[in-house]
Amino acid sequence: MPYLNLLTWLIILGLIYLKVPQYRLPVSVVMGISYFLWGMFIHKRDKTLFLPVVLEYLAISLLGAIVLIFISLRA
Repeated sequence: MPYLNLLTWLIILGLIYLKVPQYRLPVSVVMGISYFLWGMFIHKRDKTLFLPVVLEYLAISLLGAIVLIFISLRA
């Protein structure tokens, strides 16, 4: 169920990103932060939160947000 919540939230943010161009930069940041915090919450709940997991979620969320930011700046 938590994966469905994340998917729904990211789809909503993705639609906002595509439909409202003036909010692309903040939506990109919110998407990255949301993904990171969701990963921390899920792993904390499952008691599998360790430094490598934190770094992995941080790297992936930063990479995704940076890609979206550069795409929005180019458009």
